[in-house]
Amino acid sequence: MEVLEIILLILAYSLIIIALFLEVICYTKNIETLETIYFTISLLLLIVALTITYFFKPFNSDSTNIFILLAMILVALTTPLHILEERRHTIKPIFKKILIAFSGMLTILVISGHFIKILNFLQYVVALFLGISVVMSMILIRITKPKVNIVHREKMERYIAIAVLILIPLSLLTNYVVDLNGINTKIGFTLPLIFIVLAGSKLWSDIERLSLFKPKNTVKEQSLINYSLTNREKEIALLLIKGNTYKKISEQLFISIPTVKTHVSNIYRKCKINNRIELISLLSS
Repeated sequence: MEVLEIILLILAYSLIIIALFLEVICYTKNIETLETIYFTISLLLLIVALTITYFFKPFNSDSTNIFILLAMILVALTTPLHILEERRHTIKPIFKKILIAFSGMLTILVISGHFIKILNFLQYVVALFLGISVVMSMILIRITKPKVNIVHREKMERYIAIAVLILIPLSLLTNYVVDLNGINTKIGFTLPLIFIVLAGSKLWSDIERLSLFKPKNTVKEQSLINYSLTNREKEIALLLIKGNTYKKISEQLFISIPTVKTHVSNIYRKCKINNRIELISLLSS
C-alpha cells in the first residue's frame, strides 16, 4: 500500500507543479485569475505538509500538525473563492467576507490551539470546514453557469464536480476498509486522488486557454464591425488576441502604454467583456 501511496503523491506533485506553472503563464497573458493561483498554491502547501508529517517521522509533532491544519484552512478558503470568481451567480460579496473572517478566526485558534490544549478538537472542525467547502463548491459548479472565459471547459467542470463528490466518500470507505484489515497506510488515498483530479482539470483547462493564442485562430471582420470598434481599436484587438502584452503593442503601434490601456478599456466596454480571454472567445472563429 505504501508504494501505491508514493505513486499517487508523485503524480499529484507533478500535476500541481505543472498546473501552477501554466497558471502563472496564463496570468501574465490576462487569462487567469489570482484566486486560481492561490488555490493551486494552497493545494501544494497541503500536500507538502502531509508529506513531511507522514513520511518523515522525526518532524512529526504539534508544529507539523498545525502546518497541516493551516494548509487545510487555506484550501477550504481558496476553493470556493476561485469557483465564485469563475461562475455566474447571485451570491452577495458579504459571503466572501464571512468566509475570509471565519478562516482567519480558525487560523488564530489553530495557532494558539497547542497552548490552550484544543488542537485535537480543532482537527475535526477544520476537516469539517474543508469537507463542506469542497462539497458546496462542487454543487455550485453543478447549479451555475460559467463565465465566458471558462465556457470552453464547462462539460469538464461538471464531470469533475461529480467525480469529486463520488470520490470523497468512496476514498474514505476504501481507507476504512484498509484500516479494518490491519493494512498500514501513512497518508491514505483520499487527498492524493482529489489533488490529482483537481490539478489535472486545471492543467487541461490552461492548455486549452493557451491554445486559443495559436495563429490558426482568426478574427472575422464582421465580428469587429458588430461592436463599432475604431480602426485603432481593431488593430489593438487583433494584437491582444495574438497574445501581445501592452508593452509590445505600444512598441508596434508607436503609442504609449497608458494609451494602449485606454483603447483596451474601450474595447472591453464596447464588447461588454472584462478580459482578454473573453475577447478571444467572442471574436475568434
